[in-house]
Amino acid sequence: MHERFAGLRTNMKHYYSILAAFTVFAVLLYIATRTTQLQAMVLDLQVRSGLKSNAQESEYERQNVVATKKPSVGSPVVKDDGKAAHPIPMDDKLQVMTNKQLATLYNDFLTNIQVLCRDKIRMGNIQAGGWDVCLDGHYKPKKDNCIVYSFGIDNDFSFDDDVASTFGCEVHAFDPSMKQQDHLRGRRVHFHHLGLSDRDGKGKMQWPMKTMLSIRQDLKHADGVIDYMKIDIETSEWGSLRHAFKTNGLKGVKQLSLEFHVFGKEERSKYISRLNVLRDLYNLGYRIFWTHNNVVYPACRFTSVYDGRERTRCHEVYFLKWVV
Repeated sequence: MHERFAGLRTNMKHYYSILAAFTVFAVLLYIATRTTQLQAMVLDLQVRSGLKSNAQESEYERQNVVATKKPSVGSPVVKDDGKAAHPIPMDDKLQVMTNKQLATLYNDFLTNIQVLCRDKIRMGNIQAGGWDVCLDGHYKPKKDNCIVYSFGIDNDFSFDDDVASTFGCEVHAFDPSMKQQDHLRGRRVHFHHLGLSDRDGKGKMQWPMKTMLSIRQDLKHADGVIDYMKIDIETSEWGSLRHAFKTNGLKGVKQLSLEFHVFGKEERSKYISRLNVLRDLYNLGYRIFWTHNNVVYPACRFTSVYDGRERTRCHEVYFLKWVV
């Protein structure tokens, strides 16, 4: 009996030794795997922050099979075009699309991000009246050396005042609907009793209107840089943009923020016309870095007769001049 128990103890010790060896092997394998993952994570963080050398970057890419390099946001000329998830075809292709396809493409294009801004700030009111500004790289307005155009004020200067006080920008605010004449608001905000349009002269409401090119020429900014341009002018943005495309009115505009509107009856002709404008804007090199559906105002909300989805007529969309 004693010899039987002794043999059993010997076998148990043998099994324990095997189990211990297997456990040590498993632990070492886990540590090795985690170390490789952590190294990749650290290298990835270095890639994103620009802290590693070109040699390290090449090694990182070889080990991780990086097919596409992200653009350097700090560079004024970016080769990566930030391709849209929902590209807009040429007009001949749009003409043969169904109503549902047109409505879906319009909304999908305006509600998806195309490029990344890692650092953005809300300027002005947190809700209506405020707008976001990208601070990445060369897109950040230079302190006391920046120009901002703000079309459509509606008696809310919160964005204009905030940009002027935070960055020291020279701000030009435009709105013909307000009962105010041209004046200097503080030291930096210049108010103009003038609206943006696709032609110079009186508008439908007998308000004074000018094109983007004419306004920039009047202010001696036609060939300079506009750090930020905001446009919220209740459907007049479409005609104004078309004229700007023809006359190079957006030349040098680094950030462009618009509220796009589609008021009135839902019609395929409107979708086709507006999709052409959005495609032209894309072809100029502007890429969406932030987008927001405005549903605060009841007039903006509707149910599409084309796809039955609840939609908005008001999209706040933020662009960077991504491709030069």
